[in-house]
Amino acid sequence: MTTTKPATIELETRSALEVLDITDRVDALLGGARDGSCHLFLKHTTAGLMILTGEAGVPEDIMDIFQTLVPRRAYRHDSAAHVAAHFLSGLVGPSVHVPVQGGRLALGEFQRIVLMEFEGPRRREIELRLLAEQGAEKGPSASLGPAAARST
Repeated sequence: MTTTKPATIELETRSALEVLDITDRVDALLGGARDGSCHLFLKHTTAGLMILTGEAGVPEDIMDIFQTLVPRRAYRHDSAAHVAAHFLSGLVGPSVHVPVQGGRLALGEFQRIVLMEFEGPRRREIELRLLAEQGAEKGPSASLGPAAARST
């Protein structure tokens, strides 16, 4: 039987455009689950979640490339920067799904989970759902109650 353990990651971005690595924060909330799946959902429409390489400079280069995808023109909704943030958020998407094996995120050697901020600085909230086979957890940190689930 599969169980779901919810948690929330709250964070503050500091710049208008920012790539923020959240991998270690996600990994810390797994609660010792040996095997399962971790689903992350960003509750915002001007940022996105993706899996990128952690190699130096690549995340920033990708952010620069994203900026070239938005044409300079008059938009019907609000400012051009705001519309661009919505477009890029929709392009990147609000969620990622990562397998969990042996109590850790089963990412590739260079893979990192990042938040792509397109209209900061802002307070952001990511819902984490750990789906694991019942009995797959171990240790005292296996329970993600409301207090243990918050990460700031």
